[in-house]
Amino acid sequence: MSPQATPSEEISFAAAKEQNLAFKETVAEVQKQIFTGEWRVAEYGDVPERCDEGYEFFLRRNLPEGFSFNGEGPQRMADLRAWMTESGWQVAPSPTYGEGIDNIVIVAGKPEAKVSRLDVDFISGSAADGTVDVLELRATSTCEPGDAAALLEQLRGPLQAVPEDTGIPDLESPDATPLFERHTEG
Repeated sequence: MSPQATPSEEISFAAAKEQNLAFKETVAEVQKQIFTGEWRVAEYGDVPERCDEGYEFFLRRNLPEGFSFNGEGPQRMADLRAWMTESGWQVAPSPTYGEGIDNIVIVAGKPEAKVSRLDVDFISGSAADGTVDVLELRATSTCEPGDAAALLEQLRGPLQAVPEDTGIPDLESPDATPLFERHTEG
């Protein structure tokens, strides 16, 4: 325990770390159903953000550049929807779009596993047109009691005019051990 941290802050930090790990592990299970290789990291998901009376985490992952399901994308999304339903996810009805919009969107939640909302947004490419599949996964954790600003300071140190965000990988496999503490005191 650092000299300035109180026992309740340490407990809160430990709870946030545990909540973040559970959230990322649950999301990783969905990622594995889509693609087991390395995903592009758009937002890592370890920064506590304020919500209601507490904090939550948000992450965003994309399939690698040039990725293709080779025409099997729509079926893979149907299989994912079925797997999520069978695995206890609360899956929302599929949204419908106007003519010419062929996005496949899956919106679901699994609050008991720390995921408030997960969106999988898929646009199928066409080999004949020379286009690739595009898939973005976005997830928000459940809102947990605590002080987002205090947790962020514990994670990253005092607020800086130009914050450094070192240590975030560009690519990450769903099997990778999630990072949480990356701040080093100096």
